[in-house]
Amino acid sequence: MTGKTVGRRRRAVMTLLAVLCGLVLVPAQPVQAGAGVMVQPVGGRVTGVLSNRCGAVDADHYGVDIAGNSGMAIGAAYPGTVAVAGFTSGGGYLVTLNHAAGYQTRYLHMVRQPSVVVGQQVGQGQVLGYVGSTGNSTGPHLHFEIRRHGAVHDIAPAYSCGGTVTKGAPINLPFADLSPVNAIPDRFAFVNSAGVLYAKDGAYAPWQAVNAGGASKVVLGGNWIGWLQGGNFYAKDGVYAPWLALAEGGQVRDIAVSGDRFAFVNSAGVVYVKDGAYAPWRAVNSGGASRVVLGGNWIGWVEGGNFYAKNGIHAEWLTLAGGGQVRDIAVSGDRFAFVNSAGVLYAKDGAYAPWQAVNAGGASKVVLGGNWIGWLQGGNFYAKDGVYAPWVTMAAGGRVSDVALGGQDWFAFVGGGDFFAKQGPYAGWLTMAGGGQVRGVAVTS
Repeated sequence: MTGKTVGRRRRAVMTLLAVLCGLVLVPAQPVQAGAGVMVQPVGGRVTGVLSNRCGAVDADHYGVDIAGNSGMAIGAAYPGTVAVAGFTSGGGYLVTLNHAAGYQTRYLHMVRQPSVVVGQQVGQGQVLGYVGSTGNSTGPHLHFEIRRHGAVHDIAPAYSCGGTVTKGAPINLPFADLSPVNAIPDRFAFVNSAGVLYAKDGAYAPWQAVNAGGASKVVLGGNWIGWLQGGNFYAKDGVYAPWLALAEGGQVRDIAVSGDRFAFVNSAGVVYVKDGAYAPWRAVNSGGASRVVLGGNWIGWVEGGNFYAKNGIHAEWLTLAGGGQVRDIAVSGDRFAFVNSAGVLYAKDGAYAPWQAVNAGGASKVVLGGNWIGWLQGGNFYAKDGVYAPWVTMAAGGRVSDVALGGQDWFAFVGGGDFFAKQGPYAGWLTMAGGGQVRGVAVTS
């Protein structure tokens, strides 16, 4: 028997023992692998990577620990189906997702009951729950695991002790047989004079009626379509999905959707928010609000003519603009904007940055999308590519009644009751819907 043969047999025996003990690690596989198709579920500092507890050794530790503030939202690393959503003595409140190609991800130590239920389909980034310290835990953090066919996936190349990760950033590992998640297509929606809501995916696709009438507002966020109808909040997860009643009772006055976060204002001005269509609603103020917007992790609302915001449902609220003069607001990522009672539009990048005046007055509505700031003024549509860029006249003539922006440089407006849109500030306008019956529009991509 040669030395090579002995070595091969020894390695085979060691591998078999590892499998029998349930501790085998699946190595990174460069062949037929999609690198970075999973994304980081939270952002924060790495305090443990597999058996390396960053100062100690624990052979029974099969994931990465990411420290964070209690209450931070946890997003799904990849689309999948909820296999477990509950509580164990060791893992605390946790979620397990089953994915394609035999992959599985686990999310442990949530602060309370998960925001999803067993059997539910979830999209990449969809909120599963919130960072906590339940179960066998010494402080708020997410314990995150990746497995394939039951074996622990070797995540060590993607994480380092003391390093930081960013929520939503690609996990720098190859994932054999997993495909990148398809981006949400360009989606357009409008409400006509009869309150019928139409939506479509793609500028040249046919319109699909979403309801039978009575809608007064439509909003788009992630894959969700939401609308206000008869004082109730309805939504559907894509053009062809069944609709859900998110808030009934005839008391809803304004609505917003961003990704898998939903918000509404009731007739008493109480703002309610939740992460996940099946999660419970949570009040974020005590009343008096007239408008709510969502952008990134931020929740913003107008109350008593002031602009308030909070960075997540469980964060403290901030007064972004006081004085009782705020008339309209918008939030996109970490960009904030508002219009005051004189129609002056202010914008800033970052909650603690100084406000910058964008116009001299006369604006009635502000919208944000991508890097663009758009506003309605004197029946015209103006926009600028960032707070300090020059402004561009997008549509003049004094007939514009509503405006919208989408993430991939889509611009839209209602003029004379017709719906126009274009991709890029210097492209030609497309007539999306004519007939003079369009009342409100929305675009996302």
